[in-house]
Amino acid sequence: MKILHTSDWHLGQKFLNHNRHQESEIVLDFLLKTIKKEAVKALIIAGDVFDTMNPPNEARTLYYNFLTKLIPTSCRHIIVIGGNHDSPTMLNAPKELLKTMNVHVIGSATENIEKKIIELYDENGNLEAVIAAVPFLRDSDIRKSIAGELFDDREKRTRSGIKKHYHHLAAAMEHYESFGVPIIATGHLFASKAKDNKEKPSSQNSHPFF
Repeated sequence: MKILHTSDWHLGQKFLNHNRHQESEIVLDFLLKTIKKEAVKALIIAGDVFDTMNPPNEARTLYYNFLTKLIPTSCRHIIVIGGNHDSPTMLNAPKELLKTMNVHVIGSATENIEKKIIELYDENGNLEAVIAAVPFLRDSDIRKSIAGELFDDREKRTRSGIKKHYHHLAAAMEHYESFGVPIIATGHLFASKAKDNKEKPSSQNSHPFF
């Protein structure tokens, strides 16, 4: 099973007042051709589909037209998660309709963490992969505000909340280990001073991690 992982399309973006719509069209056309050529079975869009919370109509049209073009291809599953640039409400609005096209949308965090677990099945109804899809976690998703809270304390509670969220999701995924299928976790977040397993700093610069 081939899975193509993408992120940060930022549809509707302008660069120095230059409309990048044509560039986005070219990139999505290339992406569509790649999916067909490589017989990709699942596409992951890991956040920041759009550049703003209220993208222009031409950007929305580009997004929906692309999803429609995937219907006759080999791509049976599309997973879309919300990023910090996306409007959770806008992404989630058509999710039930898109689900009929095997497009799974998780625009925002939900209280039931298992709703972020997406099971992918083949043409014969057999489980072929499991995706843990985590959208950008906003403060309201992971902690309750406290009056008079200091900035440093708020940052610590935010980091702790994100860590707990991913740990709980990992625990919910454990029972799939016996199924013998790929288990994939993807999220949209901001990581600072990431470390490898040997606890050595791998980077001193903040960077997005997808």
